[in-house]
Amino acid sequence: MYSQLKEWHNKYGTQLELLLFPSDEFGGQELPTEKIGAFVEKMGLPIAVGSGVTLMAKVKTNGDAADPVWKSLKAAYPGDVRWNFAAIFVCDANGVPVGRFTSKQLPEVHAAIAALL
Repeated sequence: MYSQLKEWHNKYGTQLELLLFPSDEFGGQELPTEKIGAFVEKMGLPIAVGSGVTLMAKVKTNGDAADPVWKSLKAAYPGDVRWNFAAIFVCDANGVPVGRFTSKQLPEVHAAIAALL
């Protein structure tokens, strides 16, 4: 998945903002908070102001304690997030969700992004 994100970042630059939301909900496999940024950068995604890649704080994606961003996204496209990369949301420039995808639908994700840009 990170290689695909890197490819899109290289192609679209800051026209595309990637928001990465780590979560410990999926088998507790997420890296410790202090190591996540280094891992993402090792995967080829620059994390810096204005880079087009924003690493968010760890969040909950499901249930009453879900982060408000996730609650909003899932209000538009319902369903629990079952695993890492199982919910990829594409939003327009105003933050309005226009689609929900899984990591098995990367061509469709790319088509949605390209249509917006």
